[in-house]
Amino acid sequence: MNKTNYTARPYIMKSGQIMIRVRWDKKKQEVGFCVGYSIDPAKWDNKKQLVKNNTTHKIKGKTIYATEINKMIRDYLAYIEEAFTECDLHSGFMTKEHLKEYVNSKTRINKLEVLIQDDEKMSLTEIFNEFIEKRPMEGSWSNNAKYKYQQMFHQLKSYDPKIELKTLTSEKMVKFSNWYIKNDYCNRTIVKQFKILKSFLRWALRNGHKIQPGVLDFKPRLKVIPRVVTFLKFKELMHFASFEFPADKEYLSVARDMFCFMAFTSLRYSDLAALKPVNIVDGRLEIITEKTDDKLFITLNEHAQKIIDKYSWYKGETVFPVPSNQKLNDALKEAARLAGLDREIVQVYFKGNTRHEDICKFWEQISCHDARRTFVCCSLALGIPASVVMSCTGHSDYESMKPYIEVADETQKMQMEKWNNHQYKQDIIESVDKMTTEQLKEVCKFINQKIKQII
Repeated sequence: MNKTNYTARPYIMKSGQIMIRVRWDKKKQEVGFCVGYSIDPAKWDNKKQLVKNNTTHKIKGKTIYATEINKMIRDYLAYIEEAFTECDLHSGFMTKEHLKEYVNSKTRINKLEVLIQDDEKMSLTEIFNEFIEKRPMEGSWSNNAKYKYQQMFHQLKSYDPKIELKTLTSEKMVKFSNWYIKNDYCNRTIVKQFKILKSFLRWALRNGHKIQPGVLDFKPRLKVIPRVVTFLKFKELMHFASFEFPADKEYLSVARDMFCFMAFTSLRYSDLAALKPVNIVDGRLEIITEKTDDKLFITLNEHAQKIIDKYSWYKGETVFPVPSNQKLNDALKEAARLAGLDREIVQVYFKGNTRHEDICKFWEQISCHDARRTFVCCSLALGIPASVVMSCTGHSDYESMKPYIEVADETQKMQMEKWNNHQYKQDIIESVDKMTTEQLKEVCKFINQKIKQII
């Protein structure tokens, strides 16, 4: 049995929230568990990684003793150890999802026992506020993820200001879906918001709150057409990269360069803005992504290297003088318009049963994230294997790549062209095989002369 090396460290946050951080696979994998207590940081023993003995804690109006909190911490540590032991016995690799599922299932009973307020006393708003406080720490959320949940909850309260868990039934879910339609939301957005709502409700269920029957099984019966993946084709990208902007609009050149660097490397805006000289090692980028904490190694192609060389004059802490996300997106639209990126994009979507179709020019909707899509689609179109592309982007599975593969029409065009040129290549190969050494030298000499003429 191979034993997985891991560390599980209890610690206290500035807010007083007690957490347990688990790391394994040489610190590449990390999960945080919220123990469920917030205490006075002065009553925490950093050396023992436990609450100081013989202390009491006022938590939501109730007195909790140190022994009770420390028991919960030790229970978590025991369940974490059990999870790794079970995984080792079955010769498996511990994933974040498996560890969370195992520990949360084991601690569910304990959480029920220490639940300070039951469903009848806690309002839905209080439960959601607790969720917003604890869940981001459990899953290392970004501010954007937190905002999406807050937006969904605001919409739920707009639909019914008096909504509670006991009144949130499957019938209410249907009415909530109709509320979205009446308020002119497109079906794609409605489906996404219900996924976010059910994610919150599943967390509430795991933490001892009662969810009404049928609510978690509810799915809006709405027609949804996948959104068109927007990106620059290879010729468009190279045209944009070499386009000369007016001298008095230097900010457009900067915006274009930032976009193209992302398109040549697959970086997100957050990673571009944080990119430091130390991240460039032996002709490749070595970064830990801001969004997913993935460690990536991305070889720099000559186009990306040229942009780095172009900004060698910049002496800031980062590699590039990156504008804010909003300013960069605004400048990109102007730059793309001047560069003539006016290919039409057609987006088809439904609102309820009504079909809608929006047509716009590419420059009207271009944004930073189109650069990452451009990298994927152009790489696939150039024949780079999907596995290599995924190693650059950090995509974890083939399914997440499918939307890009399906729209990379240039890939199919280039591959099918092999039917046309295979016969000519085969004729050349057969002729070369029959040549003597002297004949091959003459052919090479002829080819080199032609290349010099072209250059």
